[in-house]
Amino acid sequence: MSERLLSWRIKACIIFGKPRNSASEVVFMQSEAPRAAVREGEIGMLTQEQLKQYDEQGYIIMEHLFSEAEMDGIRCHIDALDEASSRRLEQGRDFISQANQINFTSHLNYQHPDLQRFIADDRFVAITTAILGPNTRLYWDQSVYKRPEASRDFPWHQDNGYVPTEPVHYVTCWLALEDATIANGCIWVQPESHKQGFVEHVYSEIGYVCYQGEDPGIPVELKKGSMVVFHSLLFHRSTPNRSQTTRKGYVIQYSVTGAFNPDTGKEFLSGPLIAKNGQSAYNGFVTQAQVEQGEHFHA
Repeated sequence: MSERLLSWRIKACIIFGKPRNSASEVVFMQSEAPRAAVREGEIGMLTQEQLKQYDEQGYIIMEHLFSEAEMDGIRCHIDALDEASSRRLEQGRDFISQANQINFTSHLNYQHPDLQRFIADDRFVAITTAILGPNTRLYWDQSVYKRPEASRDFPWHQDNGYVPTEPVHYVTCWLALEDATIANGCIWVQPESHKQGFVEHVYSEIGYVCYQGEDPGIPVELKKGSMVVFHSLLFHRSTPNRSQTTRKGYVIQYSVTGAFNPDTGKEFLSGPLIAKNGQSAYNGFVTQAQVEQGEHFHA
């Protein structure tokens, strides 16, 4: 870690949170993912111990970061958008989306002001600036709905396996809109796998694959409103949904401002700026056209 980023992280913890007894907050168990104790709705949630866990393990879990009411408020919009994209899918498939199995609906923040306001919430400002530094923006957002009795796995991959990105490190926030359990297909992670750097992926009909070994990983079960925050190079997957209800997740990703695709040279402009100089940079709803035309304030 660079001295500059370490200095910023220390500053972020001073600004956004009070030091706590880390021994009571992060418990490492082989059979269970480490959990970060966070009071519902708390903004200043990242301690130095949690940042260390992110660096060493590749992820942290934020328990009850958002209230059930907050989840209900955004889920009603996401449910409608998922339903619309599912109808377009009909009985076919669109690469990783497959009718009656799993559906990905992207760019949600551009489709409703409430959703864009949500992804720019101060809690995301605190998390992203503590991990990435003072200037961040939305990299990508999508819902992932895995249908009841969906029989397919989503294979081991790194998020970078889908689109090359420079800088390579960005942050993925997997938010549980409803409880995510082993039974309904929660995600699994391989701790420390991000330390391998980028791993070549192999194409398959159900998604790109970076690992086909025997390590089962660790399940990350989440209560509604809880969230796992992980490194874009962390190996992760999800298992079949063997329940009678849809597993509903909202994937929100953040990068440093100016992140770009090294193959095309184009900057990623999938949403608004989140932070400038460590402070919220969000000034209200912006359309995709406004962002792509540079009308949105640039750090």
